[in-house]
Amino acid sequence: MKSFLTCPGINKFVRPTPEYLTCPKCLGHIEIWSNEQEAKCDKCGAIVSREIQSCLDYCEFAEKCKKIIEEKKVRK
Repeated sequence: MKSFLTCPGINKFVRPTPEYLTCPKCLGHIEIWSNEQEAKCDKCGAIVSREIQSCLDYCEFAEKCKKIIEEKKVRK
């Protein structure tokens, strides 16, 4: 049986991937990384925020994951 040190939800923060949103002002495509909360539209300059909560907002183990994420940033 495999033992995990962290939950799978942390992957999008320590191994970010690009995602795409639609700008509500100009309908342009905005690239936002899975570890970002907001991004700027290259077309019109609007700042667009995610509407979805991440597990870091409600999980009982969020503080442990936040520490792992910060340690990963320091090592880079």
